Amino acid sequence: MKAIRAEFLLMLLVAVAIVGILAGILAPVLANKLDDAQIRAETDTLRSLRRDFEATYDSTDFNGQNVASIAGDGLPPGTVFTAFDLGDAVAARVFATSIVVDPAGWVTKLAAKRGVTSYVPGASYTFLTQNQYTAVAFNAYGAQRCLVIGPTSESGRQRYLLMSLMVPPYRVLAFPAADATQTFNSIWDQSWEYTQSQAPVLWGTLLTPAQLALWNTQSSANRTNASRLLVERIVQPKYSLTLANNSQTDTAWVDVGPAVNAIVAGPNSGTVSSGSVAGFSNGILSGRLIVVRRGPGAASAYEVQRFFLYSDVNLTVQ
Repeated sequence: MKAIRAEFLLMLLVAVAIVGILAGILAPVLANKLDDAQIRAETDTLRSLRRDFEATYDSTDFNGQNVASIAGDGLPPGTVFTAFDLGDAVAARVFATSIVVDPAGWVTKLAAKRGVTSYVPGASYTFLTQNQYTAVAFNAYGAQRCLVIGPTSESGRQRYLLMSLMVPPYRVLAFPAADATQTFNSIWDQSWEYTQSQAPVLWGTLLTPAQLALWNTQSSANRTNASRLLVERIVQPKYSLTLANNSQTDTAWVDVGPAVNAIVAGPNSGTVSSGSVAGFSNGILSGRLIVVRRGPGAASAYEVQRFFLYSDVNLTVQ
């Protein structure tokens, strides 16, 4: 009987040992699959946020819904511009442990676009708050997403970077902080899509060797840390509007919403281009509402056209 018990215990120990070995082999495999799944899910989330962002272009509420509220874009005084992230302050956003609800912040505007109401302006939330607002702000690793605005003076386009660094906040990776435009362009131009992606070569002159090496070092799932920076590049086109007033009696007024009378052309004044108007020299951002009125005077002017700007437009008043 004792021999049978001993044999049973031996078999049990062997079975436990086998299970332990298998667990040791399978645990990293399962962890890698979970990591890959989280990265794929985050990629889909960024694409969804990008679509929501682009859908706000034709909103006439520039203080609330329209995320493309940018200084220097011909918006009237009193407009509350969107608080975007800047290229020289990315790390401060990514690794911040909490987010303060800014009514003009891009997170708040995108949350509102999604119908989210579970937030309080001025409140501070962490990843552990776990509400619909933090679902926009934080990724699955507890790092914050960024929507970085590019140079606003570029002709014909406005660029943005929607980014998510899929690493835990304690793995503090350094971003260049010397020049916002330089950092923005270095991220824009780099390929981040491959598992062995590297940090931009330019960063070798802007970071310490140790900081650069950390980006290029493999972490879990045979990925470099650089490959964990998920990037959506967004280009919002800028268009031109040309008005030719050939009427002998009527003045033409053009609102570039919400800028009223942004373009005014007197009777038989010929051609006026939006590029000659202050605030629109680099183009009119895609999605702006255009309203054209005409008449012998402002009081008697009547609307003749209304449309959202999604191409270069030539208007003629006869």
